[in-house]
Amino acid sequence: MPPVVRPYRGVAADKRRRERREKLLDACLDVVAESGVAAVTVDGICARAGLSKRYFYESFGDRDAILVSALDDVIDTVGTALEEIVQEQGSTSDRVAQTAAVLVRALTSDPRSSLLYTSASANPALEARRRQMVDTFTPLLMRAVLDADPANPRAEAATVLMVAGTTELLDRWLRGDLDFTETEFVDTLTALGVALATSF
Repeated sequence: MPPVVRPYRGVAADKRRRERREKLLDACLDVVAESGVAAVTVDGICARAGLSKRYFYESFGDRDAILVSALDDVIDTVGTALEEIVQEQGSTSDRVAQTAAVLVRALTSDPRSSLLYTSASANPALEARRRQMVDTFTPLLMRAVLDADPANPRAEAATVLMVAGTTELLDRWLRGDLDFTETEFVDTLTALGVALATSF
């Protein structure tokens, strides 16, 4: 007979585990924001979260695992935002504008998450996951936003350039290297996206 796991102070074990996991993820983002991806360590995350390493390994295998999990949360936010666009009607330029607006909103809702996303190239596991995201979202963007054939290599190249370029521009904008308001930044992304959309 399996052991009975009793609530602690009225909180069920599964809920406590989820709360610890969220606390560790939040601490991970704090460390990324303060010191960068390269500075993230299991010890640093645990110290920030006020939890022992036993609880870290309860949810994550290593530092790369928690970094990827944190990035997955960002990707889920972006995916949810893109689902809104799939349902929209209108011209290609309208859909590009809507995509730029929801992506900027999704990626800037938490500056810590934005930094993790734009810094993915600093960690091989993060970069691999971000590449998977691009591979997943590219056909969706081609069909739903650009009204392009996913089998068209020029359209695919333009879409990948759009995604990669947006990531680089977002990083520079968040760092203050590009002097745009949010509206101006979205308008700039829209203009560049429309130009790419008409290139194939």
